[in-house]
Amino acid sequence: MWRNALVVLCLCLLPITAWSFGAEGCGAGECRDCHSLTKEEAFKLLPPGASQVDSVEFSEVGGLWEVKGQATGRMFTVFVDFSKQYLISGRVLRISDGAEISRKIDTSAIKKEGALLLGREDAPVKVFVFTDAKCGHCRKLHQEMKKVVEKQPKIAFYIKVMAMLSSTELANDIVCSGSVDVLEQAMADQDVAKQTCESNAVKETLAFAKKWQIRSTPTMVLPDGSVLMGARPADDLIEKLSEFLPKS
Repeated sequence: MWRNALVVLCLCLLPITAWSFGAEGCGAGECRDCHSLTKEEAFKLLPPGASQVDSVEFSEVGGLWEVKGQATGRMFTVFVDFSKQYLISGRVLRISDGAEISRKIDTSAIKKEGALLLGREDAPVKVFVFTDAKCGHCRKLHQEMKKVVEKQPKIAFYIKVMAMLSSTELANDIVCSGSVDVLEQAMADQDVAKQTCESNAVKETLAFAKKWQIRSTPTMVLPDGSVLMGARPADDLIEKLSEFLPKS
């Protein structure tokens, strides 16, 4: 499905990219040598509602700047073409691995408190996973994640439990238990013992998801902040995450 969406998006981008690299384009030099966009300029190009621009960088998609900012308390990423005549909003997926390059999440803003750890605490590669016990694709991904940590102990998953399909009460019971086993019981539609704790992790996770536009589960946030959505085979995950392993 995501490939079909990407095809549509690419068709929209083709005229922009071709125009940007026309007779008065970059020639034989680097694009950054003859194209520039400041945060102040980018802000003026945005529609009403944007409150600030945090960064402007060259996108890995040719002919575009990646503009990140905030609007009504939520983070956004849009793209501006080199002609400064077109603004592109929406998901942009990389064909090779399906990674969503139209946004990156600040991993330092994700709290480990309240997350369930699958894997070793000292694993150098840490992946945050937003999941829901009643989500079918989350259940599939969870089984693949277990295979990953068995095959590659240098990778660990910090699971943030969401209340999207699940009730808030169930999500709280899982988080308060602090146990992956309890999460797996809930995923198997088994009864989960009622738990009480002072944690606000479920509410905080929901607020974080709202701010960073996480609208579906499962959503994985990789160490560099890039986003992968949906269930993926263990071997594919290991191959993708291997690029973050320490070089030795």
